[in-house]
Amino acid sequence: MNNQSLFISVLNRGKAEEFLNEMRIFDLTGGIVMLGEGTATNRLLQILGLAETQKEIIILPIFDSKFEDPIHEMMLHHFQVDKRRKGIAFSIPISYLGAESVLPKDKMYDPACFFSQCIFAVVDEGQGQQVMKHVQATGQTGGTIIHARGAGVPSDSYFPFKIEPQKDIVMILVKTERVKTVQNYLNEKMNFSDPRKGIIFTLPVSRVTGIFQG
Repeated sequence: MNNQSLFISVLNRGKAEEFLNEMRIFDLTGGIVMLGEGTATNRLLQILGLAETQKEIIILPIFDSKFEDPIHEMMLHHFQVDKRRKGIAFSIPISYLGAESVLPKDKMYDPACFFSQCIFAVVDEGQGQQVMKHVQATGQTGGTIIHARGAGVPSDSYFPFKIEPQKDIVMILVKTERVKTVQNYLNEKMNFSDPRKGIIFTLPVSRVTGIFQG
């Protein structure tokens, strides 16, 4: 079976359509484009009010591993993600991710064997920046905030319709040896032990293309 992965790219606003056009070269269609914002730690940009940059986040499943290397090379040469503020791309392996009750142990990925991982924190709208401040306090240099919606009906609701509160999804690339430090700090500061405060989880990253200092 081919190793399958989830390709995620964060590019400056307006670049998603160009990316999807490039994917037609590989005969790959579909994918999801979401709006978000990048965060910068540059002091001058913060003073000028330019610390947040508008981003487009592209999520594309890759079902054949033969495409992964060419796509990452394309990101490097066409979108120049090796230069500052141009974007970043990374892959999350999905072939063998699953519960032990579903997959035998020798078919599961051990996240510790990967050089880096991606931390996802889902919080109420407006709290994404607070998460990023805590992330930066641990020494991390940045991340991406995706704007989304939650869905569900509270158990004490008297109304027969779904409530869809706005959510911020914070995405941070971190070196594996620092994941526990960052995640534990966020758990403490954001009180994620209370389910009403949000959730946090990590996924392994098999490849990163672009500037990454996590």
